[in-house]
Amino acid sequence: MQKSLTPLIPAKIGLSAKDVIYLIVFRELQNGPKYIRELFDSVITESVNLKSKSYIYQAVQDMDSKGWISCIETRGMKRIMAITESGTKKHEDFTNTYLNLLRHLKGAADYFAYIITGSGRKEQPIWDEGVLKHFNRLISVRHLARFLFLSILNDPEHNSGTVVNIYELMAKRYSWQCGEGYMYDLAHEMEDHSNGWVEGRWNSIRRHHYIYRLTDLGVLMISKEGESALNYIRNLQHYTRSLLRLFPNLNEK
Repeated sequence: MQKSLTPLIPAKIGLSAKDVIYLIVFRELQNGPKYIRELFDSVITESVNLKSKSYIYQAVQDMDSKGWISCIETRGMKRIMAITESGTKKHEDFTNTYLNLLRHLKGAADYFAYIITGSGRKEQPIWDEGVLKHFNRLISVRHLARFLFLSILNDPEHNSGTVVNIYELMAKRYSWQCGEGYMYDLAHEMEDHSNGWVEGRWNSIRRHHYIYRLTDLGVLMISKEGESALNYIRNLQHYTRSLLRLFPNLNEK
């Protein structure tokens, strides 16, 4: 049984705790003015926020002092707040920076969950340098690369190959690669007598190509490596779903 991972935090993609509070307030004010207490309560109940109540109150006050929200009416001691033009611009800045990144990270997580389990969304990921960098930091590259490496060698149409062959096929089939040098390290590690998941041999006495094949133990390890990789992928799916809730109307487009 896989060990549960510690939930990812917004800072992993550059969002501070205050940024998350700002986004929740902006989200709540998209549908019209609200009492400041309603805004405060919305932040408290949001699962991605982990800060104290006093910190939340200070962040909302900061938004007021920065001119992103303003009081449009006072009823007794209660203030009704609305988003300002400056606040709308700030919200657009957040959206331009994070929304597509989160969408594409979730798309990548959904895709590899499908590759591992055979269920879910099969749509291939949309990569750019930033998405790939964050994806590789938020999942286990080691477990995913091992799973894909072993899976390729388990394919009857490709039951042997060099690291370069497997590396290129990984990109063609899955639109994802780790570093080529890292693939060599993983191959040597899986071939090592302490593991024995793959076995390699030179294709000729001149040693032109070192060919890998899957062992019986390697076949058994495919599902185990898949489970390990999936544990991280599921964590990323939960993470992106949580943060995409900060952009509800835009995320539906």
